[in-house]
Amino acid sequence: MEASKTSSDALSCPEKLWGLAKTKLAAMLPSGSYNTWIEPLKISRSGEDGLALVGPNPFFIDWVKSHFLKELGTALSAVGFESSVPLEFITVWEPLEVAGPPAPAGAAPAAGPSLPAASLLPRLSDRFTFGNFVVGDSNRFAHSAAQALATDDLGADALFITSDHGLGKSHLSLALGRAFQQAKPHLQVFYLTAEEFTNEMTHALKHGLMEEFKTKYRQTCDVLVLEEVQFLAGKEKIQAELSFTLDCLEERGRKIVFTSPQEPKAIPRLGSSLRSRLGSAILSPISPPDTETRLNILLQKAKAGNFKVARGVLEYLAERVTTDVRQLESSLVSLKAKSQLLGRQVDLDMAREVLTHMGGEARESGLTLLAVRAHIGRHYQLEAEEITSRGRTARLNEARSMGIFLAHQLTPRTLEEIGQAFGRSHSSAIYACHKLEERLSKDPKLAGRLDFLRRKLLEEQ
Repeated sequence: MEASKTSSDALSCPEKLWGLAKTKLAAMLPSGSYNTWIEPLKISRSGEDGLALVGPNPFFIDWVKSHFLKELGTALSAVGFESSVPLEFITVWEPLEVAGPPAPAGAAPAAGPSLPAASLLPRLSDRFTFGNFVVGDSNRFAHSAAQALATDDLGADALFITSDHGLGKSHLSLALGRAFQQAKPHLQVFYLTAEEFTNEMTHALKHGLMEEFKTKYRQTCDVLVLEEVQFLAGKEKIQAELSFTLDCLEERGRKIVFTSPQEPKAIPRLGSSLRSRLGSAILSPISPPDTETRLNILLQKAKAGNFKVARGVLEYLAERVTTDVRQLESSLVSLKAKSQLLGRQVDLDMAREVLTHMGGEARESGLTLLAVRAHIGRHYQLEAEEITSRGRTARLNEARSMGIFLAHQLTPRTLEEIGQAFGRSHSSAIYACHKLEERLSKDPKLAGRLDFLRRKLLEEQ
């Protein structure tokens, strides 16, 4: 009975639960390990369906799961979190859901299905602000346009930020949402992806909640930040509803922000009505950062993380990790982790080791998508026509996933280009990478095969 009460209390106060668990972990772990890998973790969601912890990037999460999962489980169990309830790790904030107390005996039945809560404030954390966004020639216009929208100086109410993944469009959209919330706390800022919008509308249709859904987005919303709108390709009903919603928001003078790797005119299977509305927004592209901007990003991240590293080492990283800011940041996290855990001084040799492991050095080798695909074909004994076919056997699925993942790591090509090389769409390539990352964290043999394929591929260049 007491354990059940503790668990219920913990779920009703998730921040308190995580604070107590961190105290336990601080006593269990060396201070260096705790400060590097546990302290940055934040609680994102808590409820009967599980507890979610958020970390700064996929590398960080992978390391925590590989090295501290047992200690996390012990600490959470000690403060009342039931071991049977799932523990998840994510790299993007989700709304914090708090489990309420059990209903008293004889109480009326709970209300029927409802839409998710409107406020998404937990995602708008201080990790993503205009102040910590590093500005360079590649993103200056997008940064200026976003700030102008936040201060009503843009001359328009809608902004469309476009760039490949990992270049800062989500940072700017989150910074915008936070700026609106801080300037006018009463505003209803809805930040979500197009996939989440689709899922919510599907839920509303299924449970007879479309009127509530329409009121929420057409009448309640003051600022709509909709990420990854290319997900709507081919979804005619969702596109039609979004078009009507955008009309209502425009009539009410509300602010709208879209993001996508593609400009509106380049998104396939998009209806003319929605394409027109997206195209009327101010288009703000972000291109890959130049060397100076990449160096400034590393300098800022190192300072924020209290990581002392020679400028020459950061210049080395900035010169070689050229197309993805997330990978640039991950290289710094990897360098810090290797230094602290091995007790070695950070130098150029260590930077070379980190980039070799991440595939950063291979970007100088001219590695092509065809070379990656051919390498995968030889290993799995598959012809190019089989790899790009619609076949879905276990061997084909693994071969494609491995190839897409390695191409994303080792070449400067976009996921859309990589997907095409393997006969898959842009969204399928993203899904393949995410699913393989999940499997790698749980399957050491699969991780070993991936390392073998990576090493052999690099040796061939």
